[in-house]
Amino acid sequence: MALEVAYTSAMPETLWLFADPREVDGLAWGPARHSVVGVGKVAAAIATTELLIAARPELVIVVGVAGTLDPSLAIGALVSVAADGLGDEGVETPEGYLSTEALGMVGPPPLRADARYVDRFAARFGAPAVNAVTVSTCSGTDARAREVAARSGAQIETMEGAAIAWACRRRDVPWASLRTISNRTGDRANAGWDLARARTSLVTAVAALLREGI
Repeated sequence: MALEVAYTSAMPETLWLFADPREVDGLAWGPARHSVVGVGKVAAAIATTELLIAARPELVIVVGVAGTLDPSLAIGALVSVAADGLGDEGVETPEGYLSTEALGMVGPPPLRADARYVDRFAARFGAPAVNAVTVSTCSGTDARAREVAARSGAQIETMEGAAIAWACRRRDVPWASLRTISNRTGDRANAGWDLARARTSLVTAVAALLREGI
């Protein structure tokens, strides 16, 4: 994966990561190092690890869109991820979902983002701090969305965040994440998808950080 050779001068040596280039379409990155990691936990974990070894950044910032599990978060809203955890490592049973912990195995706990940037994003953009859950299968029914929200305590759902966070932890690199809400989780007919609005909100915020520093 090609990386540009310089960083913006107004921030620590930062690596910007996103799952799909369409999430940041139209953003002028300038000299900032950035890369696509791909959709899903495995792709994101492998790509992030390779990039951390090659680039040796001081900070990773994950940007992208997300589905909201919390009806109070509006489509297009900007949020800052305070913590992200793996949400479907376990087994479905007739009695319901059992996590790895419930099965007697050691499960991966949620990982917290660097609090300095959570606070800065909140102060700068009014982006509330939320908990995220990273899943392999997104919540495409209302029942699934309610169940995932109840057991995870998360407000948003992604497919890569926690995998990137774990790669950062293994390399001892702090991370932060800025997301915009593209849809409501649950029945897709009522999801209110608006990728254009979410992308515009995200690109505007990231452009300001690249231009003015974090």
